[in-house]
Amino acid sequence: MYALCPTSVDFGKKWDELEHSVLRIMRLESIKPRQWDYNFSDIYALCVAVPDPYPDKLYDSVKKCLEMHVDGLYDALAKSTPDNLLNDYYRLWTVFFSGTQYLHNLFGYLNKHHISGGFNLDDDYTSLESEKKLEIGSLALHIWHEKLIKPNQQRIVDEILTAILNDRKGQQTQSVDVVHGVIQSFVQVEEFGKEKTKPTSRIELSFNDLNRAPEVQVYHTVFETKFLDATTEYYAQVASELLSRLKISEYMERVIRLIDEEDGRSRRYLHTASYTTVRKLCTELMVDKHKDRLNAVCAEMVNNEQATDLRNMYQLMRVLPGGLNTMLKEFEAYVKKTGLEAIASLTGDNVPAQFVQNVLKVHTKFTKMVSDVFSDDGDFVGALDKALQAVVNDKDGAKTSRASERLSRYIDSLLRKTKTSVLETDLDSMLSNTIIIFRYIEDKDVFQKFYSKMLSSRLILSASQSMDSEESMIAKLKQACGYEFTSKLSRMFTDVGLSRDLTERFHKDLESKGTKLDMHMNILVLQAGAWPLQAPSAFNNNNEANTSQARSSNQNQVPVVSIPPEFQTCVDHFEKFYSVSHTGRKLTWLYHMASVEVKLTYLDKPYTITMSIQQLSILNCFASTDSMSVGRIAEITGISGDLLVKTLRTIIDTGILSVSSKDDLQTETPVTLNQNMSNKRLKFKLPAPQMQKQVEKESEQVNNTVQQDRKYYMECTIVRIMKTRKVLKHTQLVNEVIEQTKARFTPDVNFIKKNIEALIEKMYIQRTDQNDEYQYLA
Repeated sequence: MYALCPTSVDFGKKWDELEHSVLRIMRLESIKPRQWDYNFSDIYALCVAVPDPYPDKLYDSVKKCLEMHVDGLYDALAKSTPDNLLNDYYRLWTVFFSGTQYLHNLFGYLNKHHISGGFNLDDDYTSLESEKKLEIGSLALHIWHEKLIKPNQQRIVDEILTAILNDRKGQQTQSVDVVHGVIQSFVQVEEFGKEKTKPTSRIELSFNDLNRAPEVQVYHTVFETKFLDATTEYYAQVASELLSRLKISEYMERVIRLIDEEDGRSRRYLHTASYTTVRKLCTELMVDKHKDRLNAVCAEMVNNEQATDLRNMYQLMRVLPGGLNTMLKEFEAYVKKTGLEAIASLTGDNVPAQFVQNVLKVHTKFTKMVSDVFSDDGDFVGALDKALQAVVNDKDGAKTSRASERLSRYIDSLLRKTKTSVLETDLDSMLSNTIIIFRYIEDKDVFQKFYSKMLSSRLILSASQSMDSEESMIAKLKQACGYEFTSKLSRMFTDVGLSRDLTERFHKDLESKGTKLDMHMNILVLQAGAWPLQAPSAFNNNNEANTSQARSSNQNQVPVVSIPPEFQTCVDHFEKFYSVSHTGRKLTWLYHMASVEVKLTYLDKPYTITMSIQQLSILNCFASTDSMSVGRIAEITGISGDLLVKTLRTIIDTGILSVSSKDDLQTETPVTLNQNMSNKRLKFKLPAPQMQKQVEKESEQVNNTVQQDRKYYMECTIVRIMKTRKVLKHTQLVNEVIEQTKARFTPDVNFIKKNIEALIEKMYIQRTDQNDEYQYLA
């Protein structure tokens, strides 16, 4: 062993010993451990020898030795036949590469201190060559590349391509490990030591062709380019041949299988850098170049709901830029067509239920299709939503869409107490499904009007099947549309609860004062701003102009209802009680909304009947007589016209009153109290009078109210935006208004313009010197 201090060394003698070891290492012949230690010490001694160290000479000697060794391997490989070429190359390469690793470790001191940059030889010696030196492991692989790969690359690559071509044809002529190993050698000649050492300023990476990483540039130049050319030629021919004899459905199945097989082949043979490239190339050759032929049958596949074919087409086209455009267009059109057909010509008494159920069927069907066929692709989810939005909001020739009204009435039928009420276990699921349709409704403010109107009816008449379900539905709407949308609905619930407590305090107050009423009275005190209720008001035709506006006003008027005298005492007591704790508040009584429980005591059986104030007023006319004319009833009750006739018929149809012919009620027609009235139920409710075209009038009234509310909302939105922005271009203002109002309704641009003009007239905003710009006026 040598001491660590530098000494004089005979280079020739030491190199002879080292050369013998180098060759044995490169042939993977055994070396005794003691000899390895001697060689390691000799390398150190030569690098630090005095007076002149020999790192350059040692480096050059190793280089020449390796070159001679590789020349010998080249001669051996030159004798290989084409059938044995890859096996012989792979055998020589595995030995050489393993030997290179051992040799690199043996010359570790030279690598670290005289090549990698730990010590700059140029500072003290001038014998180094100007060319950049490589570490011994990299040097060996560089020599292999230059002296063995380059001269033989044509022969080797040709045999590799033949082996892969045979594999594509199902003929295994070469070992997968051999072919893979040969191909990997093109990468390993550059990869050696890359993971273990970081490049320093002395190592310049010069390869950057085709965005390839430097460590696979040899692989790309020697093999990959030729492989991709051969692959292009092969699959272009395969695609043409398949298209000439197969249907598109069969072609797509075959192409998917071919691409998957080639992908697997890439992973067996090639470097990871080629995986994506090969798959893209196959897709380009067999899909992209023939996409017009695939798209030509897309509509047929969508319309026939050919799930397997559509799944295959989606799988092939989704990787192409814009490849799904035709599929998306055809899918959206088909969903829209199917949806419109499902809701067309709905008839019968349950149109709202038919509408909701049919839309949900379409939604469920195509949501499953998007999931099963298109893998829940976001673009197809968007196309489905867009199509269903068009279906739900379709006007079908009308001025406005009926979706809001129909959905509201359907929810009302679920939540309202009926003989065939929905089981509570199923109710929550059905209500959740209505939110699916609600999200597609554009005019959510119209839905809000209808829903609040029907909710108020259920709450006032205590007709809700379940208060928990009512609150659950409001919570679902709040989650879908926000707090502002449901604030009034929540307030309605609060009012009902507060009214229950208020009624209880009222009766306790009467009891404490020793006052006893002739009847029990439940009172609902409702905030005017939260409830969609209209106060009664008299309407006199003589005082109104005969205009369409007057006639419309007349239709929307709520008639004044006179209450029986015995009720007035109860009302007076409550108003006195309420004024004590609520100073300054005004109560407006909505008698037309009230209901009364009346017991009939003149019959054999005791009947308890729930009826309206108008119905009770008519029935009270017969408290002292058994018969009375229609005209006399009108005089006593103050009810006249069509309302009197409709209300009378509800009592006559139940059998409480009787007439000779209910279809022809004239002023002089006598109405008689039926002393023999009989009903299967001892407790029942009189139906409300069905006014002619009541539903149509209600819809018209709601739509008129919505238009007025939209006007106010639009003006407030414009002012709020201008107050914040001060100055805005017309286009910017319109866009911001649409963005802020779309949660409630989709505004028309002309409607926005009209409201801008109205605000200019009111001097909230003004035009600047530029015509398309507005300025806020404080």
